[in-house]
Amino acid sequence: MKSPRALLLYEEEDTRKLLRTVILGEGWKVEEVPFDSPTAAAPIEGYQLVLFEILQPTRRLLEALRAWHDGVPGTELVVVGSRITQAHRMAVLKAGVSSYLKKTTVGPELANRVRTVLRRFRSHNTRSRQFPFGTGMVDLETRCVRAADGQVRLTPTECGILEHLALHMNQTVPFRELVEILWGADPKKGVYSLRVFIRKLRKKLEPDPTHPIYLVTEPMIGYRLQAPSEVLGKSADPLMR
Repeated sequence: MKSPRALLLYEEEDTRKLLRTVILGEGWKVEEVPFDSPTAAAPIEGYQLVLFEILQPTRRLLEALRAWHDGVPGTELVVVGSRITQAHRMAVLKAGVSSYLKKTTVGPELANRVRTVLRRFRSHNTRSRQFPFGTGMVDLETRCVRAADGQVRLTPTECGILEHLALHMNQTVPFRELVEILWGADPKKGVYSLRVFIRKLRKKLEPDPTHPIYLVTEPMIGYRLQAPSEVLGKSADPLMR
């Protein structure tokens, strides 16, 4: 199997070395370019993953993220940064990023978070990403929910939440686990962002978002993707079909 390619757009040398080691160790090919170069805002096809290693979010970063998101659809965008507020985090996610990893320190914790993203990406590409949901169908590949009355689009973050919950169908996934998988951010701040995305997902999935029957909250613990028994009977893992 051909090794996937990653592009690392970096600002800090120490973090660049750590990220390069992790990416190569997971079997990827990686190219490194300084973030202040023209390449950052000039999307190039052929990369499955683009990592933006930054000090803090700026207008230049948001412009670069939008350029990659619009110019090369399907490319996974990940930001590794620090000194970010809740408003910054939401702006970055709206620009098309699937994961934001906070680098409080350069060390094993950050390395493990990056490995999780890389392995999640490979997992995405080795299984069917469609599964029945209620009377409709969730398609994570095209980022939409199809039903008899039409379809609605899903954001990359919404897809990430649904996919992880679907891998643990009918099991409660802790809030902290979802936050770490998606953003690797401060758990308290991350849980707030997670609630926002769950509310949006319920509007797209539930017959009555105020009384969810599919995307269920287990108070003080986490969220559960509740599947009808007839769906569970078709496959223990809806993403493996």
